[in-house]
Amino acid sequence: MSLEIKATLKTPRVLVNFEEGIILLAGISIPEDPYAFYSPVNEEIEKYMESPQAKTILEFKLEYFNTSSTLVIRNLIRDLSQTDSKTELHVKWYYEEYDEDMKEAGDEFRLLFHGLNFELVEVLEFD
Repeated sequence: MSLEIKATLKTPRVLVNFEEGIILLAGISIPEDPYAFYSPVNEEIEKYMESPQAKTILEFKLEYFNTSSTLVIRNLIRDLSQTDSKTELHVKWYYEEYDEDMKEAGDEFRLLFHGLNFELVEVLEFD
């Protein structure tokens, strides 16, 4: 079972892959109504967390996100890290080598969730 939402000009690509234990947000996240966009995503993640893989990888490959998306990202990391499910959570925050803002945002989340396995990954550019 999986969920995949294609990216638009204002919303990211979202992938929740139950079989591989991967949750991905990639692209731009500036939805007009973040609750409406992310509610089905959160519901699918809740289903996944009922019977997760031994290791869950939460990947962010964001080019830009707005303030309301910041709250969504924070809540997602928080909720996954505080779940009673038996999964080892790994967060990977990808950023393009020239993008200091996204590197800094990832670093702020890493510091906020200092007890997690949180990796900042520099890439030349996103696909």
